[in-house]
Amino acid sequence: MTRHHILCFSRAALPADWLPETGHLALPWPRLLDTLAPQCTTLWLPRDRAEHDIRWKQPIPYVLIEDRTGHLALYQRQGSEARLHGLWSLGVGGHVERIDERPGLGDTLLACAWREVEEELGEPPRELRFLGLINEEKSTVGQVHWGLVFHARIDGSPRHSPELGPVHWHEPDSIGQPLELWSRLALQLYRKLAVSPGATGPPLTSVREEGP
Repeated sequence: MTRHHILCFSRAALPADWLPETGHLALPWPRLLDTLAPQCTTLWLPRDRAEHDIRWKQPIPYVLIEDRTGHLALYQRQGSEARLHGLWSLGVGGHVERIDERPGLGDTLLACAWREVEEELGEPPRELRFLGLINEEKSTVGQVHWGLVFHARIDGSPRHSPELGPVHWHEPDSIGQPLELWSRLALQLYRKLAVSPGATGPPLTSVREEGP
């Protein structure tokens, strides 16, 4: 049986301020890539190993999705990740898999973010911007995962996958439901940057062709 491999970064090679015990960090996309690509050891590990090895951090593209009216998608967790059932979330995302692999690290990460939005909402993002990082080290889940926060804008009336359940759309300043921790951190980052068109740099593009 083929083992499910996911992208990981060596924890020891990541800058210490990128891994707060609990927190977020605004970061330009070029700085992320300039730091990761030449300095950080990456490895495709079997997921069942990576989930229990704190020497590695699994990057999770975590996308906040906004519609044409400026409302953010909000949903109550269900689906395959039992540890998050019942919690409210703003983020759509998942592990970087072999199907996302591209010649460059940046395109690999973007391909994952793009894929996750399409899979969960049924349409690609109109815009995709990188906001920064989120991290928490207090839980066993947080110790092996690392959030790369993106902001996406979409058009139309998206469908949703069984993983998400019903999607609700809220103004960013009116979200009152109790959020899971990563969503709280991502929303703080979103509000800190006062996200608006162009506020976080030009939209990023993704290499969308199928990987090898």
